Amino acid sequence: MLVVAWCLIAAADAASPAGYYNSTALAAVVLAFVLGLGVAAFGGVTAGVNRRLALVPIGVCLVCAIDDATRPFLYQHGGRLFAIEAMEVSTAVAAALLVVAPQRWQRRLWWGVAALTAASGIVVIALVRDPGIDVWDLLQQSSTGLFHGADMYRQHWAHSTGLQTIYPYLPITTVLLAPFRLMFLDVRVGLLAATLLASWLVRRASPTSGTPLSCLLLVTPGSLLLVNRSWTEPMLVLFLTGAILAIRSGRGGLAVVALAAALACKQPVVLLVPVFAVWPGFGLRRTLTSAGLALLAVLPWLIAGPSAFWHDAVRANLDLGTRTSALDLPSFLLRHGHHTGFWLLAVFLAGTYLLVWRRVRRTTSGLALSCALVMLAYDLANKQTYFNHYQLPLGLLVVALVTADATAPQAEASSRWGLRRGSTGADRPVPA
Repeated sequence: MLVVAWCLIAAADAASPAGYYNSTALAAVVLAFVLGLGVAAFGGVTAGVNRRLALVPIGVCLVCAIDDATRPFLYQHGGRLFAIEAMEVSTAVAAALLVVAPQRWQRRLWWGVAALTAASGIVVIALVRDPGIDVWDLLQQSSTGLFHGADMYRQHWAHSTGLQTIYPYLPITTVLLAPFRLMFLDVRVGLLAATLLASWLVRRASPTSGTPLSCLLLVTPGSLLLVNRSWTEPMLVLFLTGAILAIRSGRGGLAVVALAAALACKQPVVLLVPVFAVWPGFGLRRTLTSAGLALLAVLPWLIAGPSAFWHDAVRANLDLGTRTSALDLPSFLLRHGHHTGFWLLAVFLAGTYLLVWRRVRRTTSGLALSCALVMLAYDLANKQTYFNHYQLPLGLLVVALVTADATAPQAEASSRWGLRRGSTGADRPVPA
């Protein structure tokens, strides 16, 4: 069921250009969320994904890549798009060939898929010099300003088509992308590198399904659009994947740092703090340490301009209104004359937390699934959710599938939480 859920979200993103409202796409995402909740209610994923099943999501990616070729306007560029379209389709074809190839060849073929992904991203960055979106402008200019001691929360974004004076992220996003701006003149190279590194980590997580499923991070529908528009979700996928896999291998210190990096990059990651806090192998103490490190990382900007930091990083995000163009439930309700506040988000999150707390097994796969469901609940009930926001739960679902057939001493054993907080449905296997 989780494979079906992944395919539904991926197809919904592909069917909705840049994540704008589409009733069919929204219905697909809602159905995927329901399927994910169903898997969680039975304790989580209990079986690995075989080659035949892995071919299904890869096939969806291939179909979506071919469909992307009919919508060249997404790249904000005209006349030289054939290379982008051809490379996107070629990468998906290579991923499909990897799945059907003998297992002894799969790891070598993965490097071919990764090379095609890297080449495709470089072609996009080279051909589309200005993606025409405010995210790219503010990341580029804040990275440059960082080397001159400028406060990103008090900068103005020249030539921006959207935000002019607001930096909506946490500062470590720019801090981590600034070296790529310095070396390659474009922050998008850093986001492309994050995608490749996350896929490499997933490939190493399982000797059987890791290699085929890791390709999903490379050929996810709209992955080139994600890099082109400079959306920062690849960084979050990388850090949360690193944290989850570090917990699985018993590397608590590395997990603490990885979670802290995610927390210091983007505000919604704080919603995952309750999940990590109750998870065996990590727990409340390490979660608080991660939160403390994240706070320490953003402290210089908080001290330098507390009012500017609060306005941009907190107030501006809370004051966002509902848009009919967004791909979420508040947008759907607004189209039918109903305005919703934060109560809908609170209900979705509370219900998801409760289900995760009581039903999901305390395994690595269970942790990834729990994080994916929490972020998917947030995306569905948030006021402004678009294509890029769904890329984070998609990545976390891949981690959940890959780690379902892997074992590790700390995270994979049944824990006292699973026994004390109610049945996890351990005697009811759920097909992947």
